[in-house]
Amino acid sequence: MTLLRRMAFAVTAAFTGFVGIIVVGYVVTDVGGWMAVGLVAAVVVPLAMLCLLAHYRPSAAVPVLAVAACVPVGWGLVQMFDYDRWSAWEDEHGPLSLVVVLVVAAALAVLGLSRPVPAGVLLLVVTVLPLVLAALGAGSDWWRPLSIGTILVPLVVSGVLFVVAGRQDAGEGAPRPRAGSPTDGWARHPS
Repeated sequence: MTLLRRMAFAVTAAFTGFVGIIVVGYVVTDVGGWMAVGLVAAVVVPLAMLCLLAHYRPSAAVPVLAVAACVPVGWGLVQMFDYDRWSAWEDEHGPLSLVVVLVVAAALAVLGLSRPVPAGVLLLVVTVLPLVLAALGAGSDWWRPLSIGTILVPLVVSGVLFVVAGRQDAGEGAPRPRAGSPTDGWARHPS
């Protein structure tokens, strides 16, 4: 496993863990009681299932996480068509889009340890595309969703690191030509 994979995993895990603790803290203090327990469980259970799937069955996890990535992208589409309404809804009910991105990103970080390129690409999709769609929907206030989205920069960096790690691993795994073979470039042609 390359250093880049480990770095990308560490950045994503640290970011999702830190922001997740903050979100759970707000849920416990603002909502409280059994409702808070239910909301936290509604996020933690799918998160754990996706992470376990990504760890033990990475080949099966790729399409599952591709479908899961559609949720933040769908939220971006909804915001593109009525940014003000859905932004106000999130202000009132909490950062649902952030929570969904965190769940998918954490599972993608686990997937990135064995399948870095698909994980990196999907991580870039779930972080960048919804922001672009929301910015389009915000019109002249395009800077609002982008400024809020700057919180996701560590995930964008992780996505790039996973893609680079996968490309680097693919380059190292390519068979090298033997000396004197026609693909060597140094082979002598008979005269």
